[in-house]
Amino acid sequence: MQEEKDPSRQEMAAEVNHVIRAGRERGRASRWTWLVVFLALIALCGWWLWPDDKEVRWQTHGLDRGDMVLTATATGSLEPKSEVSVGAEISGLITRVLVDENDQVTEGQVLALFDTDELQVALEQAEAQLALARASVAEAEATLQEARVDERRVNALRERGTSAQAELDAAMAARKRAEAKLAYARASVRQADASVSQARTRLEKAIISSPINGVVLQRSIEPGNTVAASFQTPVLFLLAEDLKEMELHVSMDEADVGLVEAGQSATFTVDAWSGREFSAEVLKVHLYPAVENNVVTYTTVLSVNNSEGLLRPGMTATATIETGRREDVLRVPNMAFRFSPPETGAGGGGLFSHPGGRAGGNRSGPSNTVWVTREGQPTRVVVQTGASDGRFTELTGNELAEGDMVITGIKPVTP
Repeated sequence: MQEEKDPSRQEMAAEVNHVIRAGRERGRASRWTWLVVFLALIALCGWWLWPDDKEVRWQTHGLDRGDMVLTATATGSLEPKSEVSVGAEISGLITRVLVDENDQVTEGQVLALFDTDELQVALEQAEAQLALARASVAEAEATLQEARVDERRVNALRERGTSAQAELDAAMAARKRAEAKLAYARASVRQADASVSQARTRLEKAIISSPINGVVLQRSIEPGNTVAASFQTPVLFLLAEDLKEMELHVSMDEADVGLVEAGQSATFTVDAWSGREFSAEVLKVHLYPAVENNVVTYTTVLSVNNSEGLLRPGMTATATIETGRREDVLRVPNMAFRFSPPETGAGGGGLFSHPGGRAGGNRSGPSNTVWVTREGQPTRVVVQTGASDGRFTELTGNELAEGDMVITGIKPVTP
């Protein structure tokens, strides 16, 4: 019996030994795994903190001295030098319109005609009333002359004692009444004469004529239209003087208006003639401001020579006014103020880029901050600035000198 049980015990012992051996092997493999992970973390940290050996290539610009032309820019529209609205002072029917848009007109030229039948009748009636008034004057003069003769006759009889005082009084009263009637008749003549003048003026106003030499910009009537001028004068035509001389009205920002004055030269562009500049000159700057959406602007008027006839009223223009010059000043390109070194490494960031602390701290600064290269590293410098012409800005302080290299960007990395 004992011999039969021995083989089974041996098998059990073998299995126990196998399990113990396998556990030892697993423990040994687990220790190796943790060791590998630990070494990988150490390598990653070392790469993370190891200084970047890539050299950054900066785009730089050397400070120099030169002349600067200072300008102010504003937008506006072209307008005729003189614009006249021609209206009607009477009501009536338009029978003829003799001009159209873009027609050249001269002073006194007939533009349109009203129907004058009723106006002609009114003039004839006024003239007839004037004739009646003048006849009344003649009658009143004859009556007055008769009353004066009668008064002298009665007065002579009274002096001889052959006439009563009552007759003399009656004669004097008759003479005064004749004088009053003559005065009334003469006033009626003046009234009738005024009525004739009024009727004749209304008849003359039935002819609409041009008050200036110029061109028709707009026509608002057609033959057969009825014009009513009861409450306000209706505008029939819009005329402009010779468009060879025009004006450009621009809205100047309050920050620049103090630099703009009459006599300064300017240039402007319009969309209709892309790539071409036109010359102008500042005429005046309005004192009264225009406020729109809490933005204050001042209307500035520029004279424009349009001898070529390329410009038209209403065109939108962008004007650049020369407000001054700076000669032989130390200047820095404006792009240097817009540059700021990146906070990441020179590799440009990404998943495996170096952390922000590698860049050397805070990169922000005021608007008058530039960066210069010193010992191969970007250094921030706050400078004192003056005027700017849009490309360069004047340096008024002594923080930098001529020849210093300011950073304007980073050169791309070439493979």
